Amino acid sequence: MKRRQPLTVYIIIAVLLGGISCRKEFIFNNLNLDIRFSADTLYLDTIFNGLNSSTRVLKVFNNANEGILIEKVALARGEESWYRLNVNGISGKAVERVEIGPRDSMYIFVEITPLSNALELLYVDSILFSSGGSTRYVHLVSLVSDAYFHFPDRYIPQFGLPYSLAPCNTTLPNDKPHVIYGYWVIDSLCTLTILPGTRLHFHSGSGIWVYNGGSLKVDPDNLGSYDNPVIFEGDRLEPFYKEIPGQWGGALGGIFLMGGSIDNVINNAFIKNGTIGIVLDSLDSPDPNTKITNTRLYNFSRVGLLGGFGSAEVVSTVVANCGLYCFYALGGRYSFTFTTFANYWNQNARSTPAVAITNFFEDINRNIQIRDIHKADFSSCIIYGSNNQELGILRAPSANGGVLEYFFRNSLLRVDPDTSKRGFNVSNPLVFQDCKINLNPRFRDVSQNNYLPDSLSPVIDQAFFDDAVRYPLDIRGKFRSNGGLPDMGAYEYYEN
Repeated sequence: MKRRQPLTVYIIIAVLLGGISCRKEFIFNNLNLDIRFSADTLYLDTIFNGLNSSTRVLKVFNNANEGILIEKVALARGEESWYRLNVNGISGKAVERVEIGPRDSMYIFVEITPLSNALELLYVDSILFSSGGSTRYVHLVSLVSDAYFHFPDRYIPQFGLPYSLAPCNTTLPNDKPHVIYGYWVIDSLCTLTILPGTRLHFHSGSGIWVYNGGSLKVDPDNLGSYDNPVIFEGDRLEPFYKEIPGQWGGALGGIFLMGGSIDNVINNAFIKNGTIGIVLDSLDSPDPNTKITNTRLYNFSRVGLLGGFGSAEVVSTVVANCGLYCFYALGGRYSFTFTTFANYWNQNARSTPAVAITNFFEDINRNIQIRDIHKADFSSCIIYGSNNQELGILRAPSANGGVLEYFFRNSLLRVDPDTSKRGFNVSNPLVFQDCKINLNPRFRDVSQNNYLPDSLSPVIDQAFFDDAVRYPLDIRGKFRSNGGLPDMGAYEYYEN
């Protein structure tokens, strides 16, 4: 016998079908523009000529209880505008017949690619919304800066490395920024001099390579200052990128100084936001080929200063906030005076110390390879950070031999309180002289990369006096021994 469906089932189905067939259609009214914007002006950040900006978003709200038909959304400058629009997924300088449902909204994405050769200018335009005789505007503002561009014209296929040669025996003009793509190579027997106030911006994966026999001179006459440095950073100028690590530096790091390069000088530089700041390549010589003074290296996703069996002298310098190490030495010769290593990296977990020195590594066949450290001297320095252990010293297994010479004098160090985990004895007066152990240096504001000591800091008046005789000025150009003895680290304490 055939079973009959209950009457209530047919009633429900009828109601549902009736509801669908009687659903109200939106009627889009174009007689007025009762719309609201998320901003009346969009500011697109400073951008170099010829480069694409980041994207800004404008949200458009329909406040009415009925749909709105906007006859046209367009750039006021038309097809000649440097701005570009994407309106609800449709790209163009103008988009017609745009619908917004009742009490609904839509997104407009805006970008700019400047074409002007002007040195610096304020470029403005507007997005106009026209319908039913009414017009509404949202203004667009962007600062456009001209620059010298350096594009690669050569390629090393085995390393996948694009590069170009920097002009030989040249002083860079500093009237506008330099934007570098690929590696900029200072060739053998060539010197590149960079004056105070010069800004170098590196595209992702780019850097400087100082080849054997070449020389990099950054403010060699020491005419710059803390407030007028040579700046090395990425090519994204938006405020969002101001403190973002990893923006530049390719396979060779950011500034790659080959062991055969000669007389490299880096004074009054501000190097920031890369993968690796400076790479000191192999140099089996007691005489350093690089001197770094009054320099700041901040925010590197891997290492601030990497010594690969290199040789350098570093004075009145800050290396801070790195994903692995502020300074890592695998063999070599190094001398640090009045240098602050401060690692408060907070992008992800970090188990490595701020400063690590070692004289060996294990190759792919698990064989121990020795890289002797003949000198690792730290005088009047600070080595501190957010980890319990910010100084690591790792010697090759005794069966493999090797040299690891280090010396710390009048320096503040953070080491693991557990001596069994530390791996070295800070009570040994032959290598640790007059050092402060595990005292907070009381930096003024590490979140803002401010590593000045405050008035209660234990580093005040604790540096080695003879260091101040050799280097009487701190990183800011202020006299050390401010009313007393010199202070540890790059900064001498001053009230302001």
